[in-house]
Amino acid sequence: MKQMETKVTEKYQTTIPEGVRKFLNVSAGNKVEWGIVKGMVVLNTPRKFKDPVKFLTSQIKTDIDAVGLVRKGREDFE
Repeated sequence: MKQMETKVTEKYQTTIPEGVRKFLNVSAGNKVEWGIVKGMVVLNTPRKFKDPVKFLTSQIKTDIDAVGLVRKGREDFE
């Protein structure tokens, strides 16, 4: 996991690093959602989908490599 650092101002504001902005496709004026899950801070961009069922079914992979997924997950937290 690549770490990126920003500074918090006296008004508790910070800049979203460029790599994160690009990954989330965030532009000036967009809203983001903050959450805490199992002790980790999660930043999300709310999106509306024209066809949510089509989007969800497009995310399903039938040839899942479970071992590869576990290895990738472990790498993300090293």
